[in-house]
Amino acid sequence: MAKYTIDQKLEAISMYESGQGSTTICHKLGISQEATILRWKYLYETYGIDGLKRSNKLPSYTSSFKMEVITWLVKNGASFPVTARHFDIPNEGTVWQWKRRYDVHGFDGLADRRKRVSNMSKDNKKLRRNDDQKKLDSDDKIKQLERD
Repeated sequence: MAKYTIDQKLEAISMYESGQGSTTICHKLGISQEATILRWKYLYETYGIDGLKRSNKLPSYTSSFKMEVITWLVKNGASFPVTARHFDIPNEGTVWQWKRRYDVHGFDGLADRRKRVSNMSKDNKKLRRNDDQKKLDSDDKIKQLERD
């Protein structure tokens, strides 16, 4: 379950637009960070109600796109939130992570680490089991010969 409901997010945005300060709103609604309200406001203005819904699927970005974002960030001396908005990336923390990984690992650090090698096919598992069984059988034969 999401930490905040859409109704809570809309209430916070409404309070902010009516002139209440983000610190006051955070205290009233139990929101931990003031920047959260500003992010919700931006998402709502940009994407409407869909921007406030929690997505189960994370977007996938290519390494070259990530490099383009980092290059723009450095070249323009922009902040992470400004860069995220410029490239239509919903969360500025994503840009921060890319920059950190690039600083540590270079371009290779920007590769999508979510892609995993697919599981071994059933046919390969059977072959592997057969190979393991043959090895056990040959080991048993050797042990029996050693006993004799």
